[in-house]
Amino acid sequence: MTFWNWRRGTSAGVASGSAAAIAYMPELAPIELYTAETRIVGWIEANGLRVTDLLNAHDELRLWRPSPGPLDGALTEAANGVEPDPADAARGPGEWQTLATDQVILAMPPEWRASRQLRLHRRLRRAALTAGPFNVTGNMHLHPGVDIGPYLLARGPRWMPMTEAYLLHTGEPPFEHVVSVVIVNTAHITQMMPLVTLA
Repeated sequence: MTFWNWRRGTSAGVASGSAAAIAYMPELAPIELYTAETRIVGWIEANGLRVTDLLNAHDELRLWRPSPGPLDGALTEAANGVEPDPADAARGPGEWQTLATDQVILAMPPEWRASRQLRLHRRLRRAALTAGPFNVTGNMHLHPGVDIGPYLLARGPRWMPMTEAYLLHTGEPPFEHVVSVVIVNTAHITQMMPLVTLA
């Protein structure tokens, strides 16, 4: 069963030809996605939005030059932070792919600091969870009055960010990562446990 939708093309309302390439110079940022069997690296055009907000607002994610591979594969240019030429993305609409996100378990967004208007000031709770073949420990950012438990999974957003996170892949091949931010698809969470309140 495939989770790729191989539709190609530019977004609606963009003219074609060299004039469109000059007018439309996307600002691309690397992203890393994990399903149960595949690691995908590519580039997204976030338009200044938080990746969590993009994932919660849409069932699909547009990726430029996505590169699916084995879970423990070697880093690609996107994962190594090699900057693409935005003009290439503007000229090459065939390089854009649409990914249905329901089978994505974890997303690791670009390393950027959100502008002050996009920062969320919430209570931090350290938590451990299991999502598919991954164990994740990290800081959850919760609204006042909301706590970790079934209510959060049932009533909360589809995608939940965790900061200062430790990831352990419990399947084959086993591997681990320490990342500043990971965004977890709550549909894949089978177990969640609070650890220590930080603030």
